[in-house]
Amino acid sequence: MKNLFYLIYLVPWSVFAADVHIDIVGINSTDGQVVLRVWDSDESYLKQPLLIKMIPTKNANNAVLRFTVSHSLPSECAINVFHDKNSNGQLDTNWLGIPNEPTGMSNNAKGRLGPPSYQEAKISLSGQEQVFTIKIKEI
Repeated sequence: MKNLFYLIYLVPWSVFAADVHIDIVGINSTDGQVVLRVWDSDESYLKQPLLIKMIPTKNANNAVLRFTVSHSLPSECAINVFHDKNSNGQLDTNWLGIPNEPTGMSNNAKGRLGPPSYQEAKISLSGQEQVFTIKIKEI
């Protein structure tokens, strides 16, 4: 019975195990790192990321940096990337909550008076290798 539970729990995730490449465009300095965060639902969005990855910006080539996610991902998710210029692992904001560091979302979604909704930012994964481009910029 226990094995059946694990099988049922893991099957939906293992279906989407193909590499997902995220090209981050707009990196204007080699200081710090780029942080990638993935959310799998409206409930967890901007609260509890499913995945967090960091990569030094010194690996950027012509203002483009490629993340490759080889982990199993859900069939729908939202992705945020930001250029963590001071390498503190957090998206720094001003006293109004507006980001001080370049940031971008999947679908290049833009929010009005705040971040875009999960519905605006979510992407669909096919289970095949895919490439997504996210433009980061200062707000």
